[in-house]
Amino acid sequence: MATLVLLLWSMRGRRASPELPRSDRRRQTTAHGDPREALALVGDALAATHNPRVLLPVILEVITEATDALGGQIFSGADEVAWSGEVGGGRKPLTLELDATTRLLLFPPDAGFGKETRTLAEWLASQAAVALDNARLHDIVQRQAITDDLTGLVNRRRFIEALDAEIERARQFGSALTIVLADLDNFKQVNDEFGHHGGDVVLRAFADLIRSHVRDVDVSGRIGGEEFAILLPDTDAGGASRVAERMRRSLNEVAIPLSEGAAIHVASSFGVAELGPDQSGDDLLRAADAALYRAKDAGKNRVVA
Repeated sequence: MATLVLLLWSMRGRRASPELPRSDRRRQTTAHGDPREALALVGDALAATHNPRVLLPVILEVITEATDALGGQIFSGADEVAWSGEVGGGRKPLTLELDATTRLLLFPPDAGFGKETRTLAEWLASQAAVALDNARLHDIVQRQAITDDLTGLVNRRRFIEALDAEIERARQFGSALTIVLADLDNFKQVNDEFGHHGGDVVLRAFADLIRSHVRDVDVSGRIGGEEFAILLPDTDAGGASRVAERMRRSLNEVAIPLSEGAAIHVASSFGVAELGPDQSGDDLLRAADAALYRAKDAGKNRVVA
């Protein structure tokens, strides 16, 4: 991110003067008419970020400057996502497609765009499209590396990373930290009766229910087949138990629709453990797992801390 900030600063001033009217906001780059320099700037931006939404304004500014356009806009569908310089008015823009839903509009100077400039703009747009594809692919790969494909919750590896980070923060600030482990009761019967597709529907529904009961600061993950974990910063065991109990009751009340009009009621057991002195992440997980085992042993469909 620091690299991207330096890159944008070196390209000087996109939307840097809020007191100016929109048509006067224009930055200067070193990419005027030079496709190699323009492509290098896009490459530098791609090296600094793989976030397509951050990359798009850089692409716009580079192509605008390289073609000496008065201004430009990028639209994703019907939404404007970036702009630079003078846009709109009576000038007919040159429209360049970056992908199926993203287009770039370049507004010509008084003399219009010459044939060579149009060719340059089209070539730069094609290279920018490749950069966007690479950024999106990288973003997908990154999400897949930390996300459970079925439920959209974080996977076990990412959950453990978050757990270790939150333990460090809790110790630094002297705050509470609690884990809730949840395991769907009799889940094998669901798979046996409704098949793995039915089981997947139930897992996704439970993940959605968990999301509806946690805060943005909490971390929810699927860490095993039908086992889920919720990390609750700044929350003691009592508070976490109340969250788990609300989840348990909500799950009991909902009928999860399956194929062909069928619906199923399921339940879950919950184990709660609060971080203690000198406990590691593994220690805390084991404590929550022991509480979960006690909930199962006591008859399932309950919360044990």
